[in-house]
Amino acid sequence: MVHQNGQPVLQLAYLGAIGGDEFLFRLTGVSQTSDDETLRQAFSLTVREAQVLFWIAKGKSNRDIGEILGLSARTVNKHLEQIHVKLGVENRASAAVKAANALRPE
Repeated sequence: MVHQNGQPVLQLAYLGAIGGDEFLFRLTGVSQTSDDETLRQAFSLTVREAQVLFWIAKGKSNRDIGEILGLSARTVNKHLEQIHVKLGVENRASAAVKAANALRPE
């Protein structure tokens, strides 16, 4: 955690090794409401669906999302199918646009 004025502003998490000398880290800004929670509330998603949608909006593939969340690519795809229904979209790109719009600061 990185703090500013006593409040956490950045969080660094080690996710694992992806190659001989390559490592995967997640650096996230800390806010009162997490991006996952914002998506969950905006679209009535489950916690896992919101996590998947967040990474879809960041341009990650099903395989990458599976590695990040500890799921198979097929499970990620199943969550994505439910996300399409709940968001009323037909494809990944449309879901990503809706998610990005919901996460945009006002």
